[in-house]
Amino acid sequence: MRLDLNLLLVIEAVMLERNVTRAATSLSMSQPAVSNALRRARKLMRDQLFLRVADGVQPTARMLAIWPELHRSLATLRSSITPQHFDPRTDPTGFRLSVTDSLATEAVCGITLKLRETSPYARVAFSFHTNAGSLDGIERGTMDCAVGMFPALPRDIHVRVLRTEHYVCVMRREHPLTQELTFDQFAAGGHVLVTPSGMDLGVIDGWLGLQGRTRTIVAVVNHFADALRIVAESDLLTCVPSGFIDGHGQPLIKQHDLAVRPLPFETEKLTYKLIWHERLHHHPAHQWFRSLVADVCGPPTDVTEPP
Repeated sequence: MRLDLNLLLVIEAVMLERNVTRAATSLSMSQPAVSNALRRARKLMRDQLFLRVADGVQPTARMLAIWPELHRSLATLRSSITPQHFDPRTDPTGFRLSVTDSLATEAVCGITLKLRETSPYARVAFSFHTNAGSLDGIERGTMDCAVGMFPALPRDIHVRVLRTEHYVCVMRREHPLTQELTFDQFAAGGHVLVTPSGMDLGVIDGWLGLQGRTRTIVAVVNHFADALRIVAESDLLTCVPSGFIDGHGQPLIKQHDLAVRPLPFETEKLTYKLIWHERLHHHPAHQWFRSLVADVCGPPTDVTEPP
């Protein structure tokens, strides 16, 4: 069977990108060359492998069946021929990651500047983060690592705990609840929920549900900075990780004269995790990069404890 390695690399690129044009770009090939390689692969494997859809291609059942082993085998092959010596001063490796919104502003800048300082030829690409989207990207191989909360993870995903925080409640300084915020008042108030996924329930709602309570979500936004601007001009409340308030959110707190209060009920801590796939676990360049990410996104831990 004349299925050479070049055909497997083309199949892998198309599977990762789900688009022939983008796959050609990632391989530094022309689109006709990729299309020709796909035709050869289809003939040899006696399957269409990919079907055209509106925004690119989607894999066939046969492609989905062979994909896990194919992707794992190519990763093993790359790992076996990767030089074990890694010099960040000369290596041009590209890294792809996502960072949750509450850490993104400081982390994206910090990671980029530190990478530029220590590895001038390397490149970093950031992606929009949701727990599900980042995990899917890592499993598919379109992302190298991600920083988020990730309540549940598959066995082939490695985890490094970076830091823990807690949620606080933010409101405008003249809000009637700044003097006293009871559990009943919190549950009865209108809230701005921050979630990159756009879902209308968050961690706070899960905690309230355990106590048989609910709250009223008036708006759902993707970024904590947007939530702070909204509560500054209304009587709405929003819940924000303490690290965001102590870090990048501090200028917004001062600018909009906002008040920060502890939540009026017992909660769990938030745990930020760095995750990556088994296939990159022993890769020297990625081991080095993950250490860089951990340095930027790690301490401080619990900068301000709630009373």
